[in-house]
Amino acid sequence: MAKGALSAKAPEERRELILRATVAVVRERGFAGTRVADIAEAAGTSQGLVLYHFGSLAGALDQALTLLEDEFYVDLERDLQEQKGPVERLRHMAELGTGLGPAVGDWRLWLEIWSRALHDDDARETRESLDRRWRAALRDVIAEGVTTGDFRSTDVDGAVVRLASLMDGLAIQLALEDPDMTADRFTDLWWEAARLELGMTAD
Repeated sequence: MAKGALSAKAPEERRELILRATVAVVRERGFAGTRVADIAEAAGTSQGLVLYHFGSLAGALDQALTLLEDEFYVDLERDLQEQKGPVERLRHMAELGTGLGPAVGDWRLWLEIWSRALHDDDARETRESLDRRWRAALRDVIAEGVTTGDFRSTDVDGAVVRLASLMDGLAIQLALEDPDMTADRFTDLWWEAARLELGMTAD
């Protein structure tokens, strides 16, 4: 895309194009290796326009991840309705964690947010907001399963935190391309933990 190609576009369209360029560049180079100039070039616009919309590189990344999450949850709501019952819904969420989702499974971007959240208040707020959203979706499915009798748990909130945290830990290994962690093993390990946590039968 030629530089300045966004100049005639509507503000919201410009914002989205910049955010998607941010995702592409950060995926490739990492946050530390990305400059505002790189995003501007990828989006076909100026550095000034990137900063006008987002204030900083960090601001662009935070909002880019939120954009992806918004799209993810639109798809997730539809997909979960297509599954037959809470067991299948939970299994679907396990499979999404391996990388099929645009944001929850895009663990390279999550690693960038996690790292920045240690030292940056805005990144910390973004991380907390996105985690709460995923845990709420997970809790809805688990609570449904307890109501239907498919799951057994006297501590739904604790189960949600344990299973969400386990997914994060497995995701680190997957994102780092650890030779002992594959997408299939990720799903199998998490599902076995969920089965034990929620008292599901082996089949």
